[in-house]
Amino acid sequence: MKPVYLKFIALFCLPAAAALSGCRQAPVQTLPTGLNRTALTDLPGKGVSAPFAGLHGNKLIVAGGCNFPDRPVTEGGAKKYYDTIYVLDTANGFSSAWEAAGTFSYPVAYGAAVSVPQGVVCIGGNNQATAFSDVWLLRWNASEKKVTAESWPSLPVTLDNTSGAAIGTKIYVAGGNKNGAPGNALFCLDTDSLGNGWKELPPMPGAARVQPVTIAQQTPGGMKLFVAGGFRPVQGNEPPVVSTDMIAYDPATDSWKTVSPLMPLPGNEPRTVTGGCGVAVGDSLLLFAGGVNYERFLTALDRDRLKKIAAEKGDMAAVDSLTESGKAYMLQPPEWYKFNTALVTYNTFTGEWKNIGDSEQAARAGAGAVLHNCTLILINGELKPGVRTPQVNKIELGEEGQPLNER
Repeated sequence: MKPVYLKFIALFCLPAAAALSGCRQAPVQTLPTGLNRTALTDLPGKGVSAPFAGLHGNKLIVAGGCNFPDRPVTEGGAKKYYDTIYVLDTANGFSSAWEAAGTFSYPVAYGAAVSVPQGVVCIGGNNQATAFSDVWLLRWNASEKKVTAESWPSLPVTLDNTSGAAIGTKIYVAGGNKNGAPGNALFCLDTDSLGNGWKELPPMPGAARVQPVTIAQQTPGGMKLFVAGGFRPVQGNEPPVVSTDMIAYDPATDSWKTVSPLMPLPGNEPRTVTGGCGVAVGDSLLLFAGGVNYERFLTALDRDRLKKIAAEKGDMAAVDSLTESGKAYMLQPPEWYKFNTALVTYNTFTGEWKNIGDSEQAARAGAGAVLHNCTLILINGELKPGVRTPQVNKIELGEEGQPLNER
């Protein structure tokens, strides 16, 4: 589910051509409490999960994605992947309609998309037949009024269910399935030296992180790459892991460190942002939206392993109970899955977490997220496992050009 993460400068929500580095003075930043949400025109179709999404100039580009268009997954419906590219002109305050603007090279979802000055870089992904190592630059061609695709250096491996961000001219992708297996790899491509291709960097410590959220942001020690959430499924007899923390990669030292547990849910229950999305705001805030519920998701991941253990012990009552709960899992209403409704921020200078507001429209998994000036745009995603929404919502974080600490 792969979100887009943009870099922003100073204390404003204005996009930068390149991320800053070396800042030592801690800014004072806040965001308004409460969310001002507005529904935009639905994306054409029935809604998708895990599309590529990003900005090239004033054009919001959304490509690919997947859904169950004919029959629900609970009725044996098949997942369909798409190659359509849509564009929304943001120059007129998001009042324009979505327009079909071409097709991707093949149907695809679950890749990483990173917006850079040249366009939207689409990395990896998969479909029903295969996973991809391909990398493409999507850019708006004003004269032809369509999106064109340029092939960029491929990854040395296939990657899907990964996420990425950019620091200056360098694009990073972290986690996901590497050559089909859950991984914790980190790769980097310098857009000023495309001929050198992708470089594999030190892997993330700990368990694999599939469907993490990756954001680059300024810190007192310079720009760092933050990776939050993600999961590792059952491996052999080992139980699954759903990450509830955030780690950071420092390009200056080529090393990782644990930063912070994620802000807990009410009642001090653990939070994960697995399957969620995030953006960098200003020069010190990480903003997270959506993602699955830790307890619900971990229980689903571990059910088959626990059934096997119960069967080996001859505990058929436990086997029956786990079987019935498995059958019921996909049949619950959306609110039962407890996808995260809160938008939470982390200040990379003070280490402070804040909940800036709750919205049911933020409770998505596999949504695209783009920050345009001071507007967060959330694109489609899952309402619950197997059920997508065509909704596109915008959440105002402030007025363009207004310092965050003056709100």
